[in-house]
Amino acid sequence: MGEECGGVLLQSWGWGEIRRQFGWEVTRLVAEGRGGVGWRGVLQLLDRPVGLPAVRWGYAPRGPALASLTDDLAGLALLRQARSRLLRRGVVVLRLDPEWALGGAGADLRHRLGLRPMPFDVQHRRTWLVDISGPEDEVRARLPSSTRRNIALAERAGVTVATLADEGVEPFYRLHLETVARQRFQTRPLAYYQAVVAGLDARVVLATKEGRPLAAAVFATCGPRLAYLYGGSDPGPHRGMYAVHWAAIRWGRARGCRLYDMWGVPSRFSPGDPGPGYAVFKTRWGGRMEDHSGLQRAPWLGPLDRPLAGLERVLLARRPLLT
Repeated sequence: MGEECGGVLLQSWGWGEIRRQFGWEVTRLVAEGRGGVGWRGVLQLLDRPVGLPAVRWGYAPRGPALASLTDDLAGLALLRQARSRLLRRGVVVLRLDPEWALGGAGADLRHRLGLRPMPFDVQHRRTWLVDISGPEDEVRARLPSSTRRNIALAERAGVTVATLADEGVEPFYRLHLETVARQRFQTRPLAYYQAVVAGLDARVVLATKEGRPLAAAVFATCGPRLAYLYGGSDPGPHRGMYAVHWAAIRWGRARGCRLYDMWGVPSRFSPGDPGPGYAVFKTRWGGRMEDHSGLQRAPWLGPLDRPLAGLERVLLARRPLLT
């Protein structure tokens, strides 16, 4: 799973099926390679009513995914097909947040496709990436010394880890709810996380000591990429989350992953400065920040696009959109 969408998890088949379970319509488009061999781009589209039954909101999470950011024709073909299909279903706007770097080829392509920035986001604009390629001892050696030390301390303290499938979701969720209450994050019902683990063939990595759950997180792989999706821990000084992430890296590498996407960090966060604990923790694994352009509006109804964007902001007020 994943090679056909360039390793972009939210453009994968499994992610679309999860969203379908929770009320979205799913449309999938592919720009094929020359002679029908391979792929040049994919665009997985989600849509649902918003505010008014006859008005539908279209969204492509992290899409389009293109094999090359210089392939204007594939991008344009995907957008044309999207417009043709979704307009017939009453979708009056289409929003995209492609996983393209903020500047360079990504910026040029956004301009050529006629995309325009939106004043709000659905996904984080920034993510934290860690290189996990090469032999395991080299991957561990590349980690900051403090992180290697915390992994070793957890091991010496008797923290053990288990990599679980469906049976790990409930213990994860209990720890997750503790963290949500402590940090005042948003969350979802247990059934959502069960659907994610089943639909993505994801894993829960659970750290325990003497049978007591300490920390847990949900991870998925997509092509060459390992993704950290959700986490939770108790507040004790047990270093259980270090053990969890190191075990996840080993699991992802065993599935062929070469890059660890630790998912979002706040837009105003700068490595080395005080910030949210979850974001600071991600920087402790080495790696780098990558900036994306944020939510974009696709050219859709010409002169009506701008007033519709204003109406959209009213209809979506206080409505959770994160996928």
